[in-house]
Amino acid sequence: MYLEKYLSQLNNQGLETSVLDVSKQIDDNVKKFFTFKDNVTGLLFGNVQSGKTAQMLGAIARFADEGYMIFLLLTSDNVDLQRQTFLRTQSSLIDFNVLSERDDLKFLQDGLRKPTVIVLKKNGRILKKWREILLSCQSCKGKFLMIFDDEGDNASLNTLVNKNRQSTINKNLDAIKDSASSCVYFEVTATPQSLILQSEISGWHPKFVNYFKPGKGYLGGDFFYADPKPFCIKFTKENELDDVTAEDDNYCPEGLQESILYFLIECAHKKIKGETNCNFMIHPSIRTGIHSKFATRVEEHLNLLQEAYGEKDFIQNLKMAWADLQKTAPNIESFDDIKDTVSVLLDDMQINVYVLNSKSITGRDPNNPDALDLSKGYNIVVGGNTLGRGITFPHLQIVYYCRASKTPQADTFWQHSRIFGYDREASLVRIFIPKSLYKLFSELSKANMVLIKQIEDRGIDGVQLIYPKGVRPTRSNVLDNKFLQMLSGGVNIFPNEPIGGNTKQIDPLVMNYKDSKVQEVSEELILKLLDNVGSLYREDFDSETYKNCVRALSKKRPKMKYRLIVRIDRDIAKGTGTLLSPNDRALGDNYQNDVVLTLYRLNGDVSKGWNGNPLWVPNIKFPSDCCFYNAE
Repeated sequence: MYLEKYLSQLNNQGLETSVLDVSKQIDDNVKKFFTFKDNVTGLLFGNVQSGKTAQMLGAIARFADEGYMIFLLLTSDNVDLQRQTFLRTQSSLIDFNVLSERDDLKFLQDGLRKPTVIVLKKNGRILKKWREILLSCQSCKGKFLMIFDDEGDNASLNTLVNKNRQSTINKNLDAIKDSASSCVYFEVTATPQSLILQSEISGWHPKFVNYFKPGKGYLGGDFFYADPKPFCIKFTKENELDDVTAEDDNYCPEGLQESILYFLIECAHKKIKGETNCNFMIHPSIRTGIHSKFATRVEEHLNLLQEAYGEKDFIQNLKMAWADLQKTAPNIESFDDIKDTVSVLLDDMQINVYVLNSKSITGRDPNNPDALDLSKGYNIVVGGNTLGRGITFPHLQIVYYCRASKTPQADTFWQHSRIFGYDREASLVRIFIPKSLYKLFSELSKANMVLIKQIEDRGIDGVQLIYPKGVRPTRSNVLDNKFLQMLSGGVNIFPNEPIGGNTKQIDPLVMNYKDSKVQEVSEELILKLLDNVGSLYREDFDSETYKNCVRALSKKRPKMKYRLIVRIDRDIAKGTGTLLSPNDRALGDNYQNDVVLTLYRLNGDVSKGWNGNPLWVPNIKFPSDCCFYNAE
């Protein structure tokens, strides 16, 4: 009943079908892993701005049909986001009792006469308050609790795990889980790196995963960061962030100027068509002081454009930008109409400039649902971390991005891709970005596609995270160092305690290569060989992990080459390091971009410390420009 009514409100057949299928898959996993005696954690994984909220609400409706009564829906500690999620839930689940964090008296008075969804910020004080309420509520006694943690990789994890302490929010969430007879905890995110790398004993590593495929019309990483460079990418100079933060308060860098001009044209195009909304996001830095500087530059430049309207240079620059947009959008309004409408937008000051960060007052009134409404007007929004998660940007057409980091985190930077979504006018979208950052986002896009493919093929088991050197998968303070494994490319990896008894399996596979210095072979052969080598101790040489690394590389780099070096009749003593001869080490080092597997067939003499039987010992080296991450 609840699911049927929810689906009827979507007014989108494709989305209805997707929500129906996905909620069924989630239900199947819950029935498989949830015993009603112990808590269980699952991962709900979707792309950035691909409709995860619609899928969450569909799952809640399905579980309500099955008799579950208490649902918590957690958001980041952000007033705008909590209100946005509350209003969305309230309008979508019309037969539910949908409560906000201030509705504690209503919850205690109404009890559980119908399914109840409580929308809470992940704030220590609020979580502690509601934990006590759930414990004291008589109607909750003996009930099962379902928690949907939107952006479940953000704030929920223990940030003090390596100090043998527990952070406040993580501690309160554990307490809320334990307040019920048992609990299903769904971690919902587009960036699950930190969740996948949680240790098994932490209680936060997911037991299962459901991936939400994006629907028709979604623009994501494969559109914006394709190879070769897509039309929507406009390169800016590398130092524009420095230019804005310099002392000269009147300077607006060339790339920022150009992006503003493109935005004015797109606003004019939409205004002529009768559309009243278009958004432009500027993401320059994590520092709030820089946000204000950028907003000031933008406002000053808009004033200059208003004064310069009609001048030859202005008209020429406007026409060049319009001509570029026309190449990909032949149906864009005529230049004369655009020019005249841009004049109106500037003269009537119809372009709004907002700073949106932790210190801004925009949207801070929780009693005013219209305090932050980017679905209205022509808006330029400047910010940092607040722009990175959850906040919806409808009709986002232009992004200017220059945020830099010495050691970027994959999940943080990928969350900045707010231009991903459904309602973009694809032929007119543009991203203004330096080449170095475009390269980073292209690498992150490839890594994300590999992650999705691994999950689709193998589920949560066997996922191998792979990133370029210098890029971390996530913040280090939520990963337990005792269980985190990092494997760097370019390093020779070998077992100190190799297994024996493998000559019968390996001999027929490699004897044709024994006379070659090095041979290019297939991925399939490398995997077969890794199946038959290893160590007496997993932590010494984990063949399964290395197989997952090979599989991940083959998905990320389809043209990856695999090299095999085979040596027989080796009389080497046990415990002599990598076993590689100087020549073979140098030979393998010639292939820095390839997977190199070297196999030595040792005679295994007792006098050399072995057990008297021949054995094959592996040495594997991955490309030097990548790192792999996984958790035990």
